[in-house]
Amino acid sequence: MDLLLGGGCEVRCLVRDRTRLRWLQGKPVTLLEGDLGSREVLRDGVSGVDAVFHLAGVTAARSRGEYFSVNSDGSQAVARAALEAASPPGLFLFMSSQAALGPGRADEAMVEQREAKPVTDYGWSKLEGEKRLGTMEDLPLVIVRPPAVYGPRDREIYPLFRFAARGIVPVFNHSARLSLIHVKDLARGVVAAGTGGRIGEAYSLAHPEAVSAADLPRLFGNALGRKVRGLRVPRSVLGASAAVSEMWGVLSGRMPVFNRGKVKELTASGWVCDTVKSEKELGFTADIDIVEGFDLTVRWYREQGWL
Repeated sequence: MDLLLGGGCEVRCLVRDRTRLRWLQGKPVTLLEGDLGSREVLRDGVSGVDAVFHLAGVTAARSRGEYFSVNSDGSQAVARAALEAASPPGLFLFMSSQAALGPGRADEAMVEQREAKPVTDYGWSKLEGEKRLGTMEDLPLVIVRPPAVYGPRDREIYPLFRFAARGIVPVFNHSARLSLIHVKDLARGVVAAGTGGRIGEAYSLAHPEAVSAADLPRLFGNALGRKVRGLRVPRSVLGASAAVSEMWGVLSGRMPVFNRGKVKELTASGWVCDTVKSEKELGFTADIDIVEGFDLTVRWYREQGWL
């Protein structure tokens, strides 16, 4: 949003509650009040725009059905509204996830056309969203699949920074390798795909340099200015903790991101994206490496009083 506004674009944002605007507060955007089921609001809101950026989704849910209700059914509802608009958009960008492909080997950089093998309900729901949108005739679909995203405003990787600030970072698979992307780079990549992506194609958006899980304690420590050691967590402990976390989520009505499905992702050997296609077709390369990115993230967390 900020990147689009900075480029002089007119931006419309769908919000569920005008009293809880968070990062939209004070921004020069047109607000559309509704949700993914608000057919008329969606249809009117997307009419006449150059591109729809469908970024909404859930990463934690109380059930498999809830994941699919939002990430698959909800995405299809937005796309249907786009096709029914008086003046349909020229492009519909769907924010999927590397989780839709599933993990690979530690030595494998996964290309976009690789056979999808998700390991979580979240990943399956994103893959189903891709498939449903891909079958909608005349939908000018472009898909982007980011890996783990970190940076200002993020709350999903934030707990690792809090652990690191106390001197410990859990390491779930010491030999694993993974791709990451800073949120500012992701925003640039999304805009690049939304303006130059080929219809019907999917693009991985990640920093070209993969990170070893074994290096994460040192990288967190450097950013925080303190010594951080890695704590190897047995899979059995992870599974038990995830079960407790899920139980708390059911009782509280707020399912946390950490669940038994997440254990499968955390303990996988490889989450490395091949970025060649996005570099060639979109002219996009993530510029912020993990050293700079962690520094920027820690600085923001401290300024906000989160650390």
